[in-house]
Amino acid sequence: MLMKVWVKTVSDEKITRSTLYEYGSVADLDEFVSLLQNVCEQMDIPTPVATRVNFNHFVMFNNTRFKPRDFVESVDFDLLDVEAVPEKDKKRN
Repeated sequence: MLMKVWVKTVSDEKITRSTLYEYGSVADLDEFVSLLQNVCEQMDIPTPVATRVNFNHFVMFNNTRFKPRDFVESVDFDLLDVEAVPEKDKKRN
């Protein structure tokens, strides 16, 4: 089952880049890091250093955030927000 994640960069409280990315599942930290690498490559931005805390926030709250200090390279935004988009149930007729 494909799921979606909405990833956006924020500067001065404004969204500067945004993408909706489809992925399989994120069952562990390695799959979460792989998801981040793929979406950041698609957005042409550096990949943040993801920790178990980031993974746990993503699993428990469907959201995690990265600040410039979470990147090895310098970035041109204040925040990278990664949010899981829940699938809406299709109503049966």
